[in-house]
Amino acid sequence: MNERTRAILAMLATVILTAVMVSTHAQEVSVPDPGPNAVIRDALKKPTGPLNTLFWQRIHGGSTHFPIVLLMASVIFDVVAWRSRDEALRRGLHVAGFGSAVAGMLGGIGAVVAGLIMTDGRMIGGGHEKAHHLFVWPAFASCLVFVGWRLFRGGRIPQCGLGIYLGGMSLAAALMVGAGYSGGEMLLGADTENAPFSSDRSTSPPDRRASVPAGQQLYLEHCADCHNADAHGDEGSDLHNLDGTDEQIATRIRKGKKGRMTGFAEKLSPEQIHDVVAYLRTLK
Repeated sequence: MNERTRAILAMLATVILTAVMVSTHAQEVSVPDPGPNAVIRDALKKPTGPLNTLFWQRIHGGSTHFPIVLLMASVIFDVVAWRSRDEALRRGLHVAGFGSAVAGMLGGIGAVVAGLIMTDGRMIGGGHEKAHHLFVWPAFASCLVFVGWRLFRGGRIPQCGLGIYLGGMSLAAALMVGAGYSGGEMLLGADTENAPFSSDRSTSPPDRRASVPAGQQLYLEHCADCHNADAHGDEGSDLHNLDGTDEQIATRIRKGKKGRMTGFAEKLSPEQIHDVVAYLRTLK
């Protein structure tokens, strides 16, 4: 093994180590509560068999960094190799590109499996979750097709198919970045407008039960188009088992969220919003 090959392999090891460090750091960071619009909140609270959901949440959060980082690195290695006129350097870069692609694909498989377990097998979902999955599935399919093709050919790319391979892998890498961004939006997007968090789930007055029928009627009139009549989500998110205080949920109903949810301050009175919140609290 010559010095250039060793250098390329060292670069590959550095990229993989970076992905590992980013993944580990992501698990050490305390993620703020995503508030009323969290679409995977129910799934994270349900038991998933012998391993608890926190385990799968960490597996998902950590493994997603591998395809995001390594697929981009693979494309860069292969593009540089394509442009290089040095045969030894080209071979070393292709080895690094192939190794990055395989490691990224394996990380993607781990992320997808953990994600499906977390969401009880939902392939699309609604709201933020739907946007996330519309990136995930094309990215994952592209990665499997092109990395699988390269594996089938023993890691070598025929010159006539190099442009197709690089184009496909570039698309997969871009979609993976979109999946990562939309996943962050899904978890954190609702937090910016929430009031300071309180561990108290409910601060409503004792007349809540009397408000539930009126709140249900208001929900069906104003909210069911996006969140579905059963409140399990369609364009909007699943509204069962909401976290946060009643005031946090009422604030979201009043103000909405730019580009995601219409505010109802002009359509519903404070009393009507209170009734809607009372109804949402009955959804378990």
